[in-house]
Amino acid sequence: MNFIATLGTVGAVLLASCASGDLQEGIQAHERNDYAAAASAFQRSSANGNAQALRRLALMYYHGEGVAQDNNQAVALFERAAEGGDAESASNLARMYEFGMGVVQDDGQAAKWYLRAAELGEQSSQFRLSAMYYQGQGVAKDRVEAAKWWTIAMAPGGEGAERIRVSVESAQAKLTPAEIAEGQRRAAQWLGAQKAKQ
Repeated sequence: MNFIATLGTVGAVLLASCASGDLQEGIQAHERNDYAAAASAFQRSSANGNAQALRRLALMYYHGEGVAQDNNQAVALFERAAEGGDAESASNLARMYEFGMGVVQDDGQAAKWYLRAAELGEQSSQFRLSAMYYQGQGVAKDRVEAAKWWTIAMAPGGEGAERIRVSVESAQAKLTPAEIAEGQRRAAQWLGAQKAKQ
């Protein structure tokens, strides 16, 4: 019984190691513009659900690098990666739904995937989600929830926060002090919960 368990563990480690090797091989091939080799390596790595390999392969289908350009395939791969916890894939998928690339345009699905990416910490999705709540695009209009998400998006500071600062300040000027305070309270609660997970 212990031998079988050990054998299973060794097999899992070897598979993970191979998938990681294929991922690195794909990254290196892509950097050399050897797109056919990159696509092949990412396909091998993604067979075990490697989210980064799925995302990279999805981008290759989106751009038609080493594979025929296919937005439908890109959407399917982004979705698998996003379901595996890849924030960038969730954000890419949200944009594809928002703008109807490879899927029927669907603001509700866009908001769903922006929320997934936002919850995973993807800053641009946090801001985009705030705009959707502010405008009532794909979600019920909710200015407090908008304030929550733009506060979260601004929290890390840096270049990302600077890019959205003017838009946030313009939207925030249209909110009541009570809406701003509640949005900030929700943001602080969310940020605190994220910090506690670390």
